[in-house]
Amino acid sequence: MLEAAFESDDVDELRDSYLGGACHALALAVAERTGWDLALVWAARGRRTEIAHAMVVVPGDEELYLDVGGIRGLPEILDDLRTDPDEEEAIIEGPVGPERIHALTRGRHAHRRFGEIGPELAQHAAETADRIVAALVTELKSGSAPRP
Repeated sequence: MLEAAFESDDVDELRDSYLGGACHALALAVAERTGWDLALVWAARGRRTEIAHAMVVVPGDEELYLDVGGIRGLPEILDDLRTDPDEEEAIIEGPVGPERIHALTRGRHAHRRFGEIGPELAQHAAETADRIVAALVTELKSGSAPRP
């Protein structure tokens, strides 16, 4: 899906950005445009649990998610996040609303992986979400939406 919406050079940059800490901004922007629920991935290693990723839940299939990599299942997302299933347990929290993600960006509940979403990041995430949603609509109309 991303290949249809972006130049090939842009795809690598977007993946780095939205898999490397800005995923919550993109997930919020996509959810705002689609009305779809959000989900969080937590990675547990021993007694330590950290937030790993934010994404949008694909309606009708709670095992598919939409993020910067397109529509895909959790195993592919975890692979992109370099989460080792032998060492870390992935825990899905969801569906959640935007307020849950915002709570993870501020106050005593702030999580270091989910920084505050400033105007520049919000604008970039909005533009990226517009292109992802447009590509998704095109694929759904053509009947070729990806399935893992």
